[in-house]
Amino acid sequence: MTNYKYNAGVAVPLFSLRSEDSCGIGEFLDLKKLADWCVATGLKMIQILPINDTTTDGGWGDSYPYKSISTKALHPIYLNLERVGKLKDKKDQKHFEELKKELNAKEYVDYPEVFKVKMWYLRRVFDSMNVQPAAECDGFYEFLQKNCEKQLTEAVDYLHSKGIMLKGDLPIGVNRESGDVKQNLHLFNLDMETGAPPDGFAPQGQNWGFPTYNWAAMEADGFQWWKDRVKWFKQYFDALRIDHILGFFRIWEIPKGSPDASYGHYSPEDPKLWEIEGRKRLQTIFDLPNVETFPEMSPQTDKQLLICGEDLGMVAPCVPGVMRELGILSLEVQRMPKQSGRPFSDPRTNPYLSVDTTGTHDMPTIRGWWEQDRELSARFYHEMLHRTDNPPYFCEPWVCEEIVEQHLNSSSQWVIMPIQDYIAMDGDFRWDNTHGEQINDPADPHWKWKYRMHQSVESLLANEKLNKKLKELVKRYGRHFERNEV
Repeated sequence: MTNYKYNAGVAVPLFSLRSEDSCGIGEFLDLKKLADWCVATGLKMIQILPINDTTTDGGWGDSYPYKSISTKALHPIYLNLERVGKLKDKKDQKHFEELKKELNAKEYVDYPEVFKVKMWYLRRVFDSMNVQPAAECDGFYEFLQKNCEKQLTEAVDYLHSKGIMLKGDLPIGVNRESGDVKQNLHLFNLDMETGAPPDGFAPQGQNWGFPTYNWAAMEADGFQWWKDRVKWFKQYFDALRIDHILGFFRIWEIPKGSPDASYGHYSPEDPKLWEIEGRKRLQTIFDLPNVETFPEMSPQTDKQLLICGEDLGMVAPCVPGVMRELGILSLEVQRMPKQSGRPFSDPRTNPYLSVDTTGTHDMPTIRGWWEQDRELSARFYHEMLHRTDNPPYFCEPWVCEEIVEQHLNSSSQWVIMPIQDYIAMDGDFRWDNTHGEQINDPADPHWKWKYRMHQSVESLLANEKLNKKLKELVKRYGRHFERNEV
């Protein structure tokens, strides 16, 4: 008989963390303080967005975390500068301190300015060290990557010492200008672009700009490029979210140069191949068993990743069955029900092998959603919260608490909610700029990924009222994980 266990976690992009030690953006070492908060509240997992290097020109386009220039390189923008080295010139140091203060005072991540300041600082530290690079190697880039690996490893080791798991995000595509593409041209279709067909989020579809995969060439060498990619993830992560898992079954392929994504088509075009190809690719790449399993993970248990799939939207009928068969956890969002004809799903009816959440980085927060469609939120208030009075105009803290509680009472193995939705339960602590908390709008191709928490991680740790409330809720629904106290 299977011993069902339930856990809870928090989702927040690394760039969104605000701490007293960082410089205008969340940093690798900020994960240590967030882990302390998880210990204080009974949460077991931290889920972040991709942290691979996206640098092309240092502009706003590079803020898009899913457009990596290398699947095996970390983004140096997440480095803590003082831990890399000190500036020897006193004028430089004073100038940096002024810039750091200015960047930390901003409500959002000013990506171009943060990148500019950090590269200026890191270049000066590097030049002062007189480091000798390896033969034919960019010494500065090697220097950056070694420090990224060092700081992220330190953060991961700290998380594991507290029993906290780290969940990463594997993007479905890569930048066509990436080293991965340039070094493996035969694995990519450069005359095609990856995206999604028209839907409720984007009436003209989405074009992500990534080249599509030459799956036949990839299969010819046993999907080695993918296996190497997964091996890299295992260095740092205990769990993995497969972005757009549908892409392993079929992908929306758009001829390069098309006016919009509606000109695309499915590849492969024959639906009979979707299940066969999807199962083969996922099973081989992620080394998954061909049986229904109930993964119970601890940090870095025999290096086996807990695999979760983002399976929202127009998913092919074969996808849920293959995911169950391979033990891949599905994603369940109450306001995006998988049952047709229903506006909401009941978290208590979720499959056990799933991750339940109030929303993703592509959606408004609970509060933002509440204000988008008054008629829909009123229906939710009556049908899901079982209230008979008129709904409040804003999503009051007690409403947010009832929603969080409803999700913690789900039947999913994991409940991982955005940090904004946890904080929304505290009316004195939450940010009054509701819509400023949205991380991404997939309908806007020029979106700036700039959300930064209004609250510092230090103030979050000090908020005894919120932390006590969350810990009690997590414990009430059997999701509290006991481990070493800080």
